[in-house]
Amino acid sequence: MAGNSPRADAMVDMLGKVLKAGRQGAEKVARMGRERLLLRQLRTDRDRLYRKLGKETRELLETGDLEHPGLRRAVGRIAEIEGRIVEVEDAIRRGGEAVEPDPAEAPEGSSG
Repeated sequence: MAGNSPRADAMVDMLGKVLKAGRQGAEKVARMGRERLLLRQLRTDRDRLYRKLGKETRELLETGDLEHPGLRRAVGRIAEIEGRIVEVEDAIRRGGEAVEPDPAEAPEGSSG
């Protein structure tokens, strides 16, 4: 653009910088979005593997191929919780009759 005034050249230069900054900002937002999606997928994969590991550990304990007192206690607690789940599901199917809470089922980290 030959013959433009210095003011017009400065405006064009400033507009170019603003557009470049906007493009870089949009690229950064897109990159952060992809990274957040990847992080969510990685956490999902990790949690799925932990569940699988837990189930396999339980099976090994039940078949006697593995023995560990702490794991055995945890599996026993899971079995208790599963029993309570069945009780509550049955109560719901019967029309919501009251099921007494088990004091041992206080959420982890609660004081009581």
